[in-house]
Amino acid sequence: MKNKVLYVVMIIVILLGCVMMAMKGFNSGILYSKHKRIEVVIGGEYNLEDVEKIAKETIKEKSIVRKTTLFETSVAIDAKDIKEEEIFNLFSKLNEKYGKDYDVKDLKRNQILTELNVTDVASKTDEEITELISQIKEKYNLEYTKEELQDSVVLVRLSDVNETNIYDTLKYMIVPSLIALGLVIVYFGIRFHKLYKKAWLLEPIKLVFRMFVIEAFVLSVVVIARIPFAQYLASVMIFVWLLIVITCTVQNEKRLKDLENVEG
Repeated sequence: MKNKVLYVVMIIVILLGCVMMAMKGFNSGILYSKHKRIEVVIGGEYNLEDVEKIAKETIKEKSIVRKTTLFETSVAIDAKDIKEEEIFNLFSKLNEKYGKDYDVKDLKRNQILTELNVTDVASKTDEEITELISQIKEKYNLEYTKEELQDSVVLVRLSDVNETNIYDTLKYMIVPSLIALGLVIVYFGIRFHKLYKKAWLLEPIKLVFRMFVIEAFVLSVVVIARIPFAQYLASVMIFVWLLIVITCTVQNEKRLKDLENVEG
């Protein structure tokens, strides 16, 4: 009776989760939704908490600050939206804190050159660079020197990050999970076929049904509670999957042992 009530509750939650999914979708969080990202090369030693504090003071939207690159000489600041004024304030505080010379102009330089289809400034003549400087000033109201345009060192970068689909997060575990599930189903059919008539068929079906319901329940809770899904979601789903297999195996082993004791 308790199991029936539990399954009814879970199915209701799954239905509510489907409705919420259709209306709002997953709460993908900052890193996995469409957002802005500023990458800043700081170099040397720095305290990530200090950068987080500066980002919190200057960027209105909630942000995530992470160390990046192999030697952790850079930080990435992700937020749903980052306005130009906020970037200016961010750079001002970073310059003050670390003695740097970050400039919004540097942030826009590569974007402008890309829009103007300019790939190699260093190979251009002085006359062509002068014409390019005038074109940028007229179109973007920004003034660059020849040296600034020719500087290939990128210390700051602003980019638009597209939304990550949940399928992209979970797709790498689909095939291994199906193979593992197939092996578990075969094992259940062989191992527990003596429990009762047609147990070789019904026990694997029960296992798959439990997996489907419980995994769907977990995803529904994530959707309803608006819990941001991230890279850990795949790990959580695998953990739940293993927990179901272990629980069902232990239960059936106990039933099999009891049956063998009665027959013995």
